[in-house]
Amino acid sequence: MSVVSSRVSSVSSLLKGPGMRSKLIGQSNRVNFKLPKNLKNILSNFENGCDRKIYEDLIRILRDSNIKDNELIELLTDMHQCIPQLGPVHGCLVGTLLNIEWIGRGEGAVLAYKGFLEDLVCAHVYHTKFVVDRLVNLFMPDDEATEWEDGNPREEDLRKLNHVHDALNKLLKIIPMSGGLLLQAVTSAYPYMKRGTHIHQRFLHALLQISEYAPHLRSDILSLIINRLIILDVNAPTSEIEDYEEEEMQEEDTGGGGVFNMEDIGSNDKAKPLKALRHPVAHTLDVCMEQVLSYIYGSCHVQGTLELESLKGLYHEILQIFEKIILPTHASHHVQFIMFYICSFKVVVAEAFLNWLWRKVSNPNVAPVIRQSAVSYIASLLARAAFMPLELLTAMLQEMSQWVHSYVSSQDSLECVNSDVRVHSVFYSVCQAMFYLIAFRHKDLVDTKKNLLILQSLNLTKIVTCRLNPLRVCQPAVIQNFAAVTRTYQLAYCYTVIERNSRSNLPVLQNSNRLSTWLDTFFPFDPYALRLSSHRIISVYIHYQGSVNVESATAGLKDETDEDDFMDESFPQSMDSYGHKDKFSYSTSPGFIHT
Repeated sequence: MSVVSSRVSSVSSLLKGPGMRSKLIGQSNRVNFKLPKNLKNILSNFENGCDRKIYEDLIRILRDSNIKDNELIELLTDMHQCIPQLGPVHGCLVGTLLNIEWIGRGEGAVLAYKGFLEDLVCAHVYHTKFVVDRLVNLFMPDDEATEWEDGNPREEDLRKLNHVHDALNKLLKIIPMSGGLLLQAVTSAYPYMKRGTHIHQRFLHALLQISEYAPHLRSDILSLIINRLIILDVNAPTSEIEDYEEEEMQEEDTGGGGVFNMEDIGSNDKAKPLKALRHPVAHTLDVCMEQVLSYIYGSCHVQGTLELESLKGLYHEILQIFEKIILPTHASHHVQFIMFYICSFKVVVAEAFLNWLWRKVSNPNVAPVIRQSAVSYIASLLARAAFMPLELLTAMLQEMSQWVHSYVSSQDSLECVNSDVRVHSVFYSVCQAMFYLIAFRHKDLVDTKKNLLILQSLNLTKIVTCRLNPLRVCQPAVIQNFAAVTRTYQLAYCYTVIERNSRSNLPVLQNSNRLSTWLDTFFPFDPYALRLSSHRIISVYIHYQGSVNVESATAGLKDETDEDDFMDESFPQSMDSYGHKDKFSYSTSPGFIHT
């Protein structure tokens, strides 16, 4: 073995030209690789404790040399004969071999390298973890490259990733239990939320590819992905996205700022590509959501035709993830639309999801905060999903009504009712869900005489006048619109109770913020604020169509062109400790008109 390095001559004539000088200096750092004659002896001598320097020189040259394809093939051929010797004692040498760049080489060198990896883990399971970790690290791009156009991988990136996946696939077949090591590796290597968008994009693409040849790992991989998307989501609140977009609109001098309108992307104007969101974390989330939603569609459809068995399997996997990660998470804004999107494929799936949520709500053994979250999902899904039949909406309203009346009856049988809101938090949440649905979908609910009779059968008057007084606790915007609708269609008369509540001087009402805290049920399917991925949601999404005029409820309906957000200043609002009105944030807005 020898190391040949060129040195810069001290002859002054050679240094006169600056180009020649820089060229020579650059050459001085290059190390040419020369294959040693007898690798077996070098490894054996190291194991016996003699002639360690040659072994160390070998590692140093492998680490620093610019190895050509033919030299790498020759090296790996000789290394194959030494594989039985490459036990734990040679961990440093193996690590150096694993760090050699190989996925960008010619086909012969790539095949030789993958063959070496297979033989290595077959002979020494000990090295499996190091091999898996190194392969997973290759999912990361070499630098902060530009994002893929239209989300489609570049041919060069796809070729390199396919080499890595081919090696991982063979590794999983050789050592089936290496799946656990693979999950550990991808969890540890997952990019931090503030890393560049392309890094997330490429890593997520690689994870989704794993699920194609290792379907037994799909559930764990999707769980990891959704867990990390939730982190992105809670760090990109809709209010911040709005602020960024408003600044952009002001800079472009478009005549005003405001909330990003999903209808802008519903047009077929392909000559005007969508701009990326300026909020860096939101843009990363947007790109990742598009990848995940695209994967979900592709997993359930074959050439555009829905495969029911595939949909059923994926739904159950996502449902488990929803229960563990999404449902308990407060203040997420977009990730929950994964379940919304799956439900849009088939009504029977949406119905199954609603029934699952209602079982959570009606189960007293479930934590109250989970029950409250579940009923919020029921209300928001029924209000916003265009694919939900009206029969499901009316059936759920009847189910809620029966539960509420049963709860009221159980409390009326008591001599005194506990006034602590926390004790009845689930009851108030169910009441609020009913009020919200009736106010939001009242046009559809009164469209036919049959549905109007169903509304009348709910006996809303008994609910709003019961001892628990839900109008005192529910969110003001919901109460306001519900009162207007019920007055217009003579379903209940809420204004007497509302006025009595506003005049009440009970100590529990002096801090209305404390009340609203226990009923801080959010509306998870409020308008989707991401740009690139929203085209998959907008076609199955209902925007608020207008409300009954609160100040003149019997006068009819407002103009349907109003915006999809609401807070009427005329309605009594709670005050915070600083004396400011307690306004809804975008994520907790019930989606009514903001007048």
